Amino acid sequence: MSKLRMGVIGAGLWGNNHAHTFNVLPETELVGVCDLDEGRALKMKENFGAAEAFTDYRKLIASDDIDAVSVATPDFTHTPIILAALKADKHVLSEKPLATTVKEAEDIAEAAAVSKGKLMIDFHNRVNPILAQVRDMIQDGQIGLAKHGTARLSNTTFVPFEMLSWAAKSSALWFLGSHLVDVLRFILADEVTRVYAVARSGTLSAGGVDTKDFHASILEFSKGTVVTMENSWILARDNPSLVDFKLEFVGEKGQIQADPTHSGGLRRIVDGGMKFNDYIGMTPTGATRIGGFVQESIARFVDSVVRDVPLLADANDGLANTRVLAAIEESVASGIPVTIG
Repeated sequence: MSKLRMGVIGAGLWGNNHAHTFNVLPETELVGVCDLDEGRALKMKENFGAAEAFTDYRKLIASDDIDAVSVATPDFTHTPIILAALKADKHVLSEKPLATTVKEAEDIAEAAAVSKGKLMIDFHNRVNPILAQVRDMIQDGQIGLAKHGTARLSNTTFVPFEMLSWAAKSSALWFLGSHLVDVLRFILADEVTRVYAVARSGTLSAGGVDTKDFHASILEFSKGTVVTMENSWILARDNPSLVDFKLEFVGEKGQIQADPTHSGGLRRIVDGGMKFNDYIGMTPTGATRIGGFVQESIARFVDSVVRDVPLLADANDGLANTRVLAAIEESVASGIPVTIG
């Protein structure tokens, strides 16, 4: 059977996860890699044995040797790349968020509907074993109707100040809230109908990153659940993990609490204090297998293209996600609740 010939656009941290996965899976062949920085593109090509490196995504997409592309570029750059790939009838895996405006997300959803290629959004927490169990508990009715909940997905200041060179063009809402809104839609199997949100600035801008410090939002779902959501980029660096991820749902018959932040059984004490290491998202495997839900979600894209199994998250999921995030931004600007049509 011929292999699915892949191209990866974006040679950063997440692009390397994509390249590794496509290099290892027996159904795929990593043919091309692309980055605006030629040095990074060439390094990825060398590290993962790709046949060709590009600095222009349009040339990669135009290649007849590539069947599908993955988009692992910054949040605000996805739209033109995805549209070009769908127009060329390539299969597309995109990192979240699908787009950073509703109009762009609508354009992508329309293009996906007529393209011969499939489009999947890499909402990898859908295969996080902790969150998959929470969904099962909720959908099995173990706590009855979830009446209210809290959801926190935040980062220490390391992320906007050091990890992301483009942090000023995004925010904790788009970088983290995109994950969290999808997690809530996935777990509750429900849609957000109204939001009210506030945000504050000052800490990041004082350090040279001109974006919001945090967003605090109230999400109302159609079945009645109300969730208070936090996305912050100003947590102290003394936290044992640069991510803080917590969920709680209070239902008619009980509660569910989840802390997917880290695997608490693995701790190390170093000069900076106690640190937690992840052993769920990324796990060691043999040379021809992948491990952990981060790479498993990328493999689900391959399953969908090669075996025609349902997409983990499609264009409509990406559009719904963007609508909620845009409504939160609108509520911050207006100071009043925003209804999502």
